[in-house]
Amino acid sequence: MEKGYIEIDLNNEQKAAIIKYAAFLVHDNLTQTDLTNKRKKWIRFRPSAIREVAGELAYHFNRTKSNRLFHLLDELIDHLESYE
Repeated sequence: MEKGYIEIDLNNEQKAAIIKYAAFLVHDNLTQTDLTNKRKKWIRFRPSAIREVAGELAYHFNRTKSNRLFHLLDELIDHLESYE
C-alpha cells in the first residue's frame, strides 16, 4: 500500500454508487482510476476523502425513496466508516 492511502475493498456496485453520488469529492487521481477500473477490488483512498464520501452518500441515503438504494447506501456508508 502506498503511503497516505487506506485500501478499502469495494465491489463494482459500491464503486458505481460512489462514482454516481460522490465522484466530485474524489480529487485524487489514483482513487478515481481505481474506482473506474472494473477489475480492481481494493480501492485506495486518502483518509480525509473517506469521511467526505461517506457524508455525501449519507445525504443521498436520507433522501432516497428506493428500497434497493436505501440498503446499498446503508451498507456502503457503514463499510466506509469502519475504515475511518
